[in-house]
Amino acid sequence: MYRPRPEMSRERVVFDSTLRSRLGALGQNDAVVFICDSQATIDSLQPFEAEFPQVLMTAIITNPRPFKGKVGSTPFDLQWETPDQWEQMQTTDRWTRIDTALQIGSGISQSGYLLMPAHDAVWGKTLLSQLEHYSHHYAKNNLPAAVSPYTYYQHSAVEGANIPADVIHLMNTALSRDTWFRWKIRRDRVQAFWGKMSMTPFGMCGAIRASSEQTLWEDDLDIDRIIRELNFGVRCLWVDDPQIYRQAPPVFDRAGVRKVIERTLHYSLHIPDERVGGSSLNVPLDWLGRLRQMISPRFRGYNSDAEKLIAECANEIGKRLENYGASWVDWGRYRYVARVRDPVVEIWRRKVESEDLI
Repeated sequence: MYRPRPEMSRERVVFDSTLRSRLGALGQNDAVVFICDSQATIDSLQPFEAEFPQVLMTAIITNPRPFKGKVGSTPFDLQWETPDQWEQMQTTDRWTRIDTALQIGSGISQSGYLLMPAHDAVWGKTLLSQLEHYSHHYAKNNLPAAVSPYTYYQHSAVEGANIPADVIHLMNTALSRDTWFRWKIRRDRVQAFWGKMSMTPFGMCGAIRASSEQTLWEDDLDIDRIIRELNFGVRCLWVDDPQIYRQAPPVFDRAGVRKVIERTLHYSLHIPDERVGGSSLNVPLDWLGRLRQMISPRFRGYNSDAEKLIAECANEIGKRLENYGASWVDWGRYRYVARVRDPVVEIWRRKVESEDLI
């Protein structure tokens, strides 16, 4: 939890609904640790403790630490506003909380799982039992597999939030342009551990933490690599039914979809490919996708709109790369800096904000 429970009505409806779905899927043998940025965030979550008395809940405060080495001149090199008012951080906000979660998981000797869901993960009542069964089916090296669900529904309606259907369809189309992705997941041809929702046996947590490269942006991709190198099991379960698993981010308009696309394109700048920033977002449709475009007017319309947004973001990133050799995106309180074919991401925060968090 990197900020307090939202105060704006639509954002609060989405936040509350997704969190309730996850807490409601837990039982008396489960516990929740809210890893928060501040006491204000902890206080804002207190109503859920009373609402779900069957689940043990606790909270701790964890934030990225200032950079340990020689601080770079990035804010000046990239000509940011007030460049002297930026502080470089050691890790991303996500890595900081993941590291804390892995530390907690590694200290538990009994059997069980560490679950790390994103804010927009929506759980149905049977999701965890299905994942647990899947985990045991792909057990390896004396441990159940680490498992994640994956869904086409990376945006969905939330009762009372009034999210326009066009926005939901646009985002789902933009993020599902690889028509073979479902097949690749079932054949274990792509990443299987996903940050949107992961379920990792306690017995893996210490080894993952010890091997993690926490200077990388794509934490889930690195954890996927580590699990495979350690010869443990890792699998992804494609979920067709949105009542079992879906995602519902606080994205309410085209501008919100654009921000998701912009951030996603930055993830792939480090890939050593001929096409800079190559990802499933900005590669041409394959033959199956082209066929789908021919026979489905709905897909054709939303895909055309998605391609325009993707091209806009890619062009902006391309201009920054041409001018500065780097690009950046703001995410929460932090600014992430990515460079072509460099897997390491730089993290910066305004100094006035860091003082507010103390």
